[in-house]
Amino acid sequence: MVREHNKDLKQYGLLVIVLIIGVLVTWTATRESVRTSERAAVFALEHRSNLYVERVLTKLKGGMTSALDLDSFYQSGGQINNALFQRLVAADTNFKQHSNFVAISVEINPADRDRFNEAFIKSEGVPLVIRQPSGTVEPAQTMFPMFFIWSENEALKESLNGLNLGAKPLVRSFIEEALTLSEPSAIVLPSFPELDGGKSGWILAATPLHSKTGFKALIIQLVDFNSMVQSLLVDLEATTESSYAALSLKAVSSWAKGRNTTAFGKTVAEGEQIFSADKEVTLGAGRWLFTVSAPVGAMNIEYRTPIMTASVSLLLTGLFVFIFISQSQRADRIAGIVMRRTRALKEAHEELEDHYRLLQQMNVDVEEARNAAELANRTKSEFLATVSHELRTPLNAILGFSQLLSEQALGPMGDARYTDYARDIHSSGSHLLSLINDILDLAKLEAGQIKIEKIPVYIQPLMDKVVTLLSHQAGEKGIELYAEFAETMPECVVGDELRLRQILINLCSNAIKFTTEGSVVARFHLKPFKNGTDGWVMEVQDTGIGIPEEKQATLFDRFTQVDAALSRRHGGVGLGLAICRELVDRMDGRISVRSIPMIGTTIRVQLPFDPLPDSDSLVEDDNLI
Repeated sequence: MVREHNKDLKQYGLLVIVLIIGVLVTWTATRESVRTSERAAVFALEHRSNLYVERVLTKLKGGMTSALDLDSFYQSGGQINNALFQRLVAADTNFKQHSNFVAISVEINPADRDRFNEAFIKSEGVPLVIRQPSGTVEPAQTMFPMFFIWSENEALKESLNGLNLGAKPLVRSFIEEALTLSEPSAIVLPSFPELDGGKSGWILAATPLHSKTGFKALIIQLVDFNSMVQSLLVDLEATTESSYAALSLKAVSSWAKGRNTTAFGKTVAEGEQIFSADKEVTLGAGRWLFTVSAPVGAMNIEYRTPIMTASVSLLLTGLFVFIFISQSQRADRIAGIVMRRTRALKEAHEELEDHYRLLQQMNVDVEEARNAAELANRTKSEFLATVSHELRTPLNAILGFSQLLSEQALGPMGDARYTDYARDIHSSGSHLLSLINDILDLAKLEAGQIKIEKIPVYIQPLMDKVVTLLSHQAGEKGIELYAEFAETMPECVVGDELRLRQILINLCSNAIKFTTEGSVVARFHLKPFKNGTDGWVMEVQDTGIGIPEEKQATLFDRFTQVDAALSRRHGGVGLGLAICRELVDRMDGRISVRSIPMIGTTIRVQLPFDPLPDSDSLVEDDNLI
């Protein structure tokens, strides 16, 4: 009895220890998960702020990029007058978007004022009337008047024409520094009633313009910062899942080595903000400091992971407690489970053995079926080869006698129609013989009876004979058939002369068949394979009807026609290119097609460039074909 009591105490003590460990692990894991979620939220907020500032800069630089494009146009020879300037700005979205106005300003010294007016009168027909901002008088120093004003507000255009920007010292120092740096520059506009209308949130951008008249000029833009930021927020909210509306942006710009500073926007109060980040940027003469801040509610902390961590930890603790409590009661049950599972595994093993024997039998049946199919295929190929060979003998006789009749070799026939009939018989027999030859070649390829030789082949004489053979066919259609050889192309290559000729005849005759006007040219040049292996290329280019892109993938398949109507008109069953592909594959080469409908087609064959045998073994032979 005492032993049982001591045993219960030990079990209760162990149970308390397990509970304490489980609670500690749950607390630690949950607290770390909360910290991780907070760090992830801060990182996401930092990413949003960086993206926010980058998009602001992209929008801001868009107009200055367009100003540089306008400067490039001017430097390339374009003459800018008011009418052309209005059209160029109105056609550019970067200029128009969020811009209050776009204008040109020129630095005019007192001594050059008359010369400037002469040039302006020559361009526009009237002098430029320079006006001073309210509260200022015309200075004796250099002025920066604006002209060629583009704005959607006609009244604003009239009020800004000839306005001297240099009358405001802060603006003047910025413009002079932008000219000195010769870079696109931007600042937050200091107070300038004629430009800002008494409102804040305007950006003044100045892009130097390389003038051809000797004056220093700039393209001036006034951008509505508020409108730009609101448009940006709409775009960001539409394209991302995060909210940017809660972020506050403050922009501080400085120039003249920090002596002049203007700012716009605001930040969240320190007691209310949970995040703040600064980014410094230089825009030509303007040095900018962007500060993005966010209130406490802007940080979206994801608590699902901590909740899941706490739930899993508590669940594991409860599971351990349950296992601990039920351990003494589970011994017999586990033994029974083990026995049942052992019996089930044994039965499953026997079933798997039965399935294995069944699969082996099925493999034997499949192998027998495959052997039977291969035997049937070989028998079919041998039958086709035999029948094709037997058909060619009477066809050759038909072709010979029909040619004799069409040429009236044994004397004139009484009726000219017999001659026409003989030509029809000869043409139909030639077409049938070509089909039989293709079927015979295909049967030989399937039966493995075609062997590829590797002997020296002289390419130019080989191509000359092909041109001679097909020149009549090309001449009947008014098509020019010729060959081009690259300077680096050697006279002799190693290959199978008969099969190379067969490929060339197939490609050239096919090109002539589908070309109604223009030319068919065969080109030869060296080109290595992508893996670095030496290779040479023969390609046939025509100016025919072309092949649609969706049909090009099946062009080299057997019995495939690009267009059934065209095939009925021109003849053929779709074996020529398939045989070419089989032959090229057996030569370890590759065949490809490039085609544009109604422009033409190029079929390229690339073959390995094998080294030639010793020069002593090469014998010049005029009868290469």
